[in-house]
Amino acid sequence: MEFDEIVVKESPGLCRCCLSEGCYKDLGTEYTWMDETEVYADILLECFDISISQHMEGPNGPNRLICEVCITRLRDACNFKKQVLDSEKKFVDMVGRGEFKSKVIVYQEQMKSEMIVEPQPAHDADVEYLDEEIDYDDGNKDDSNEPTVSEDITVDALPIKGKRGRPKKSTVKPEKKKSKLEEKTKPKIVKDVNGPVKRISANKLRRLNLQILFHNTSVIPFKWRGKYLCFYCGEDFKSYENLKEHTKDHGVCSDKDRALRLVKSADVEVKIDVSQISCNICHENFMQLEEIISHLVDTHNLPYDRRVNLSIAPYRLSDLSCLMCDEKFNYLKKLIVHVNTDHPSQDLNCVQCQQKFNKTRDLDAHIRTKHRNHICSKCFLNFRTRSELLSHKRVAHTFKCNVCIRSFSSIGKCFKHIKNDHTGAVMRCGFSVTSLTSKQGFHRHAIQCTDNCKKSVEAVTLGVDKKPCVTQIRDNIACIFNMSTAIPFKYFMSKFRCFYCPKDFNECDDLKQHTITEHPLCDTKLKSMKLRHRHDGVIKVDTSSLSCKICFENIQDLESLIKHLHNEHKIYFDKSLSINLQSYKLIKDNFPCPFCGDVFRYFRTLLNHVVKMHSDNKNICMHCGMAFRNAPNLRTHIARHHKAANFKCSECDLSFFSNYYLQTHLGRVHGTKVVECLQCHEKFTSVYEMQRHKIDVHGTGHECSYCHKLFTGKSSVVDHIRRTHLKEKNVACTVCLEKFFDRQSLKVHMVKHYGERNFHCDICGKKFLWKKNLREHMTSHTKSSTSN
Repeated sequence: MEFDEIVVKESPGLCRCCLSEGCYKDLGTEYTWMDETEVYADILLECFDISISQHMEGPNGPNRLICEVCITRLRDACNFKKQVLDSEKKFVDMVGRGEFKSKVIVYQEQMKSEMIVEPQPAHDADVEYLDEEIDYDDGNKDDSNEPTVSEDITVDALPIKGKRGRPKKSTVKPEKKKSKLEEKTKPKIVKDVNGPVKRISANKLRRLNLQILFHNTSVIPFKWRGKYLCFYCGEDFKSYENLKEHTKDHGVCSDKDRALRLVKSADVEVKIDVSQISCNICHENFMQLEEIISHLVDTHNLPYDRRVNLSIAPYRLSDLSCLMCDEKFNYLKKLIVHVNTDHPSQDLNCVQCQQKFNKTRDLDAHIRTKHRNHICSKCFLNFRTRSELLSHKRVAHTFKCNVCIRSFSSIGKCFKHIKNDHTGAVMRCGFSVTSLTSKQGFHRHAIQCTDNCKKSVEAVTLGVDKKPCVTQIRDNIACIFNMSTAIPFKYFMSKFRCFYCPKDFNECDDLKQHTITEHPLCDTKLKSMKLRHRHDGVIKVDTSSLSCKICFENIQDLESLIKHLHNEHKIYFDKSLSINLQSYKLIKDNFPCPFCGDVFRYFRTLLNHVVKMHSDNKNICMHCGMAFRNAPNLRTHIARHHKAANFKCSECDLSFFSNYYLQTHLGRVHGTKVVECLQCHEKFTSVYEMQRHKIDVHGTGHECSYCHKLFTGKSSVVDHIRRTHLKEKNVACTVCLEKFFDRQSLKVHMVKHYGERNFHCDICGKKFLWKKNLREHMTSHTKSSTSN
């Protein structure tokens, strides 16, 4: 196959072995074939020592698929490898038992041999054994001419020397040199009374111990990352009961589980729940973990090896109480901190403050944050953390450009900036107000001109604006998010989207809870903070409950928050740069406008109001003249409404931008039935008619929980419940204080106060506010004329 000619598309199905497209199987999933389970990634690793990579970027990055053709090839190669190994083992065993000694091979005269075999005495040959660590018992020797060969001994075939002057050939190919990974994973063979026994590594013994414990007891392994995580698949749960049921559904623990494979040393801690300890074999209950381990070894003779070090952390999740002192907690995180601090299994002491720690990582983090000295190389001041030292350098030891007065952390970066960015014919120094025409002369002047204490206002007199630094803008934004309760968010397709991950939520409260729990800290290295033109874009921020995380003081707006952080807590913040944050108050069903204070029920309506009334839309569409706030919105508008109309109608020759608009046109204008009911396969001209058909014929739709009435959409059900059953009236008239359900009803009502009577009767001249009132009035004239 010519791989250079393959074009990789963004297709959901792409074989990772031959790059062909189609529907395939996953490399890491177990499949059943001929009553056997097979994992194709493990077969590739075992047969060819090849592991398929997995990336999150690029087309088909996260896909690890394999086609049926490659599966057949892989299965044949694996079977052939097993056949060769079995044949080699059988042949070597036959040689070791001496079954070929009495047989003589006679070649015919017409057959030609490439080399002449010379027989050699058995005692002169160099015997190559299959494994170097095999020992033989020399206690019982036989003085007969023929030595006895034990059937338990396995040796390689004897080497055969060729004729002198020709290359040496052997009947058995030399064994390939093994890699370091194969040498580590190769089981060692040691001598035993009953025969050779495999020596198992300590890591494998740890995994075997865990398998015995999880198979035969009721203890449940788990992980903790702010939530309960399944030990096997990593799925998170809020309650202990759900974790317990889910873990039992996994069934028997296997050595192929990735969670067990990660137990590679004694430092890996395995958390288990010991709320209920019982033996699954005899159903006997126990109080402690050591008791059931002794029971499994003594009573049921299970091969649990106590000699190997295994770090097991037992917790009682049913009531979150400490197993040592019976102190109870309302949160598992507090229990873990309590156990590691007050009841450490390892006594790791800090040399400087003698504080005890349970884990090496906690001791290293303590030394790194508490006892490491961060000294400034210029003023020799000592700082507690590296972040404080970097903040000090940015403020106190900056090097400013002689032209644009921009600050740099080193003199080398400053001169590199002058050399690359300032290439004018005449350059003027902002400190000494000196103009030079030679670039080399200006660099020499910049080295000598070290008066950085002059006012930076001179840069304004020269007409040079400070270029915004994207890195500092990101630092400012991260400072606000980490030091306050401001929550960033996105709004896409009528749903609230997390700023850090692509999760969507229908309600703003769910978004807040997710952001607080899953993303407590904002890092400038995150992908969401590294987007292009972050200094130009605006980030939406929720400030409904804004407060400082340091002193817990409630704050009204972002400007007051920045002043508070700078003045009270001495947090470094570059006020010369705009923060590019747009604050909104996410209050369910009451979203106020941050500019005029108008309240809207839906956030989508609020955004439309802000765009129309409070935005300076400078990006104008050249096709229709619509204005947009930024360039991405303009590009989206052009791609959606002004791209090439390639979908033509067969009835009237109109063209449309997408197939959806074409199908809608065919249904509305020409009456073509394009929407099909999935239950009875009847077709309709629009989606609404199909939904009405489902309600009338099949009785399926969005049901009201109060009156069980069916509706075509979820929003219709919500409006029906609020208007009919809950009797909500949250919009009040400013004149008569009468309340209404929504602003549309209020708008109709306001005609009574400020509206003009534009509908008048041609017979009597009476004027009315509404056209329907005029119609009712006209019936009185028709009745009077008929009576006459």
